[in-house]
Amino acid sequence: MKGRNYWIGSVALLVVFAVMAATMHKDGPTAFDEAVGDWIRGWRSDGLTIVFKAFSPLVSTTVFSLLLVVFAALFVFTFRKRLEPLMLVMNLAVAFGLYKGLKSVFERPRPTADALIEAAGYSFPSGNALMSASFYGLIIYLLYRQWRRRNKAAAYTTVVAGILLILGIGISRIYLGVHYPSDIVAGFAIGGAWMLVCAGAVSRRS
Repeated sequence: MKGRNYWIGSVALLVVFAVMAATMHKDGPTAFDEAVGDWIRGWRSDGLTIVFKAFSPLVSTTVFSLLLVVFAALFVFTFRKRLEPLMLVMNLAVAFGLYKGLKSVFERPRPTADALIEAAGYSFPSGNALMSASFYGLIIYLLYRQWRRRNKAAAYTTVVAGILLILGIGISRIYLGVHYPSDIVAGFAIGGAWMLVCAGAVSRRS
């Protein structure tokens, strides 16, 4: 991926976020939210509920902190990289600030009906979607860069598994009834945009 493509992708995702922000309703769901939300919540079953509830701890502060230490150590001691651990720290810190700041700007209440778990705070954009797209996305990208020439199978398996994980986290929030679909799209967009900025910086200096 050429350097300028990271910035083009980031700008495109910021446009997606701007569209979601401009069309978002503070007082309830949009037509998009209703259509997609009803479809996903229509999947509900006892088994799937257990599966989707299991995604929630994957975006906890404890898990992010642990993964930051593990992958920073991996890149320093195993891959002999210095920039990547610093970028992981910066990525996580800025992503956290973005989701906290943006929620306080938009102040969209969460859905109130049919929630299967309790969730505090505002709804737009989804912090889980933003943090997973940003932090997990960067980890996936860095591992792919490390393995793409040495072990293509591992590189592509990491990408596919990582994308499925990020999508699962986003979908789980709609399924569990604590976010509107537009919250998730907005979170993915802004988190993905920041991830591409970080990826572009790594690509440029590597």
